[in-house]
Amino acid sequence: MCDCSKVHLYEVEFKLNGMVVVPVHKNCGFALGEKQADKLQKELVKLWGFEE
Repeated sequence: MCDCSKVHLYEVEFKLNGMVVVPVHKNCGFALGEKQADKLQKELVKLWGFEE
């Protein structure tokens, strides 16, 4: 699990793990933690202009 303090949108890539898409931090190569993934999802929803 990624222990980086701040993860920016441009530092994340999505990889396929079986049948699940997993957000992975490009710099350290580890999957994002649950809190980091939730923050990333909220940032994406806000950026794309979708309603929650």
